Amino acid sequence: MKKNLLLAFVTMAMMLLAACGGSGSSDGGEVFEFGAQSYTDPKIAAQMVKILVEENTDHEVNITEDIQASPQILASIDRAEFDFAMLYSGEVYNNHFDDVVYSTNSEETIENAQNYFGEAYNITWFDSIGFKNEYAIAIQGQLQDSEGIETISDLTGLADDLRLGTDTTWVERDNDGYRGFQDAYGFAFGNVRGMEVSLMYEGIKNDELDVVTAYTVDPQIAEYDLRILEDDQEFFPPYDASLVARNEILDNYPEVKDIFDSLVGTVSTEAMSQLILEVDINGRSAEEVAREFLENEGLLN
Repeated sequence: MKKNLLLAFVTMAMMLLAACGGSGSSDGGEVFEFGAQSYTDPKIAAQMVKILVEENTDHEVNITEDIQASPQILASIDRAEFDFAMLYSGEVYNNHFDDVVYSTNSEETIENAQNYFGEAYNITWFDSIGFKNEYAIAIQGQLQDSEGIETISDLTGLADDLRLGTDTTWVERDNDGYRGFQDAYGFAFGNVRGMEVSLMYEGIKNDELDVVTAYTVDPQIAEYDLRILEDDQEFFPPYDASLVARNEILDNYPEVKDIFDSLVGTVSTEAMSQLILEVDINGRSAEEVAREFLENEGLLN
């Protein structure tokens, strides 16, 4: 009987510990889970969080990379499978909430993301880490030079003959994806191919694509002489990057919240573009460039 009671007590204690988020680390702290999408910038941000948490606390951070889409990360956060992530404000307009009012204003969009996602998922959506990674329509430089294209609307008479490369999630998205794009601009591309981001630029390099949905921090834009077209219909929403964390973790471990607060506004769009260049083009690791950045910014002793 006593053995059964002891076993029940131990089981209950383990359940209570698990409910607090994370699991035990070798140093007596917790192990938190960071979910990062397949883009390079979330991987770099994840490394920044990991380094700062592990250097300044007894906790550890485990990173799961290459999650394909924001809804998957949000669902995993909702199930307490992930504790942290880096997400983008414009996601709030991607069919999550029926009553959210669309805005192309960065501050309003961040506020919408904080309010709607915060309430729906019991998370804190921090102010922007400092950079934007927005969708943009980019075309080959020679195409712009030969056709005099400056705006997305200028593609109207040419789109039937153009090959578009885009990440697979944009093809599937409604409001700010390809379907919404066609409604806003009134045309469709003759050939649309969904693929990994790295393959888009390979397609440009090999002259297999004419147009891509670039991300504004991508260093390949300059490397391959791509030209970003003016979004003259103001279709694309702002995509300010923010760290997010489960409130349960922040409430139980205020030292973690302090670290997240310390990263707000620290990484400019230009800085992140350079960090991505170091990883994607120069072949350095996300951990290496993240640590170097933190040291240079005085965030890591």
